[in-house]
Amino acid sequence: MANEAYIRTNQALTFARLALASWEASSASTALDAVTMARYHREHTLFHAYRATQSLIVEVSGRYNLAPWDTSTVEQMLSAIGDGEFLSPELSELALQSGDSSSWLAGMLLAWRQLHAPPGAAVTEPLKAGTLIASTAAAGGEWGLAEARVAIEVLSKLLDRYRESMREW
Repeated sequence: MANEAYIRTNQALTFARLALASWEASSASTALDAVTMARYHREHTLFHAYRATQSLIVEVSGRYNLAPWDTSTVEQMLSAIGDGEFLSPELSELALQSGDSSSWLAGMLLAWRQLHAPPGAAVTEPLKAGTLIASTAAAGGEWGLAEARVAIEVLSKLLDRYRESMREW
């Protein structure tokens, strides 16, 4: 039962929500390690949201009895869908969203690529009371709390809608 695609999708989405709640709490914290914890929870949220998207694609393709995936990344899966290799309305919708730079999916995939990119030159950022820290994060365009909330909410709604349309009556 644990190998069922819908269980993996549910797990990933649940863990993404929990990580988001922890990220929100650490962002509001005034503790000494709040910045580090917020960055950790951001990556944790991103990981589980990415995994939920990947599981959703596998779940939908399994429902249509499409050939098993021989790729391991969401980008490769969506590229194959965009090339017309796998045709279904749900998967086509995800492929279109990944190509729209203003969509939640494109933002999440960009953040995922940035997370795995090699560190760049250190950027110093001023903090409270004149303290400086060195950061290798991309300056600007970072996947923040608002984007994460939207991504998880939209992913949850898509999942409900896709499952409703796949239900046999």
